[in-house]
Amino acid sequence: MALGQVELAVRVIAGLFVIVAPTLLFLGLWRGLEAMRDDELIQQVHQHAEMQDQSSAGPDWPVDAVRDAESSPLSETSLSVVTCDTCGTPNMEDATYCQECLTELA
Repeated sequence: MALGQVELAVRVIAGLFVIVAPTLLFLGLWRGLEAMRDDELIQQVHQHAEMQDQSSAGPDWPVDAVRDAESSPLSETSLSVVTCDTCGTPNMEDATYCQECLTELA
């Protein structure tokens, strides 16, 4: 191979590296951040479950208020409640997950 061809090959390889390397580094960073985010979420869920096991406290808002709201004629407009099938905690109607056990509501 002539010297010109070697120089051309080196320049092509360097150009490909300059184009491809930042993309690969970005994707690696993105996946690393997702892994850290998911790990943090899992730790928070475990901490919440441990706190729930240690305390016997009920939901953040009184159950009496939920019962009153369910029995009142304005319950459809003022406070609609969905009860969790797993732990029995009353949740707001538009909630996707239970506020106590984090189970997906039906």
